[in-house]
Amino acid sequence: MRRGLLAGLLLAVFASPVMAGTLLKVSASQRQAMGIRTAAVKAAGHVPVDGLPATVRAPLHESAVVTAPYAGITVAVLAREGAQVERGQPLARIQSREAMRLGADLASAQGDYRVARAQAERDRQLLAEGIIPSSRAQAADARRDAAAARLQELKAARAMAPKAAGAAPGTYELRSPLAGRVIERSLRLGEPVAALDKAFMVAEPGRGMLEMQVPARYASRLRPGLPVRTADGASGTLSEIGAAIDRASQTVLVRASVKGEMLLPGQQTSATIQLPPPAHAWTLASDAVADFDGRKIVFVDRGTGFEAVPVAVQAQTGAGRSVVTGALAADSRVVIAGAGALKAMLVAGE
Repeated sequence: MRRGLLAGLLLAVFASPVMAGTLLKVSASQRQAMGIRTAAVKAAGHVPVDGLPATVRAPLHESAVVTAPYAGITVAVLAREGAQVERGQPLARIQSREAMRLGADLASAQGDYRVARAQAERDRQLLAEGIIPSSRAQAADARRDAAAARLQELKAARAMAPKAAGAAPGTYELRSPLAGRVIERSLRLGEPVAALDKAFMVAEPGRGMLEMQVPARYASRLRPGLPVRTADGASGTLSEIGAAIDRASQTVLVRASVKGEMLLPGQQTSATIQLPPPAHAWTLASDAVADFDGRKIVFVDRGTGFEAVPVAVQAQTGAGRSVVTGALAADSRVVIAGAGALKAMLVAGE
């Protein structure tokens, strides 16, 4: 009986042609028979670009790569992947012929500097007494300065490869440059290491960098600082925006600095970027948006009936919400159930 009543109501309203933008007059009893329900729209605070595939990378500024300054053999691994380490904490020990020579060169340079400094002081004193010409004193100063530069160079080299206390000659330590977590270890005990090989990567805990490919249609609206969140609960802001569109995928590469407890480099996740809303942007249930005559429309409750208002969909989310732009107002209510019957009225009125 209810189905027959609905059919009769539709025939009654179809008697006069209607077009999109025209008020479709529907009585209270007709609303009930059509199963029409409405909900309020809300001004959009942002436009969510949802479901973006994202890859976690090591953070750009809160991580460091530890390299082996000299070739050698790994004789001790002191930190495992996933371990929390402090700044300056030893990570590994490497025995190296170059490091052994460095110790001898450093001792020799210290002796050369002491001799050159003493000679320069003596020559300055002799110059003051008028015994030697100024050119001799200047030459002594130059030798002292050269010895000092050589000594500083070797001290800097030693700082890069500090001697391991109590270890065999030529054994140096790799130490963590920051407090954080070891997220990668490339060294293996007993295996050779080449000069400047990557040995460890250390990063501050709970930080990461997301790499995302964003559809090109959003490129002009992307800005550093826009909020980003992941399906895993991490959040942060955009930090880098690519300057070119990938021809094959028609996307732009963007990166975001994020914070989260379980961020691991290489992890695949999904992310949402919150774009600033355009003018006259509203958020509503996705069920409120209907297709009509090649356009998107919503049915707005006008009290005595419903008006088909054209809208442009800016974004849809997996939570069943959409952001649209159109001639709506803060007190507008749109149809979220029963829109099919109203659409049928429009089609019949064409």
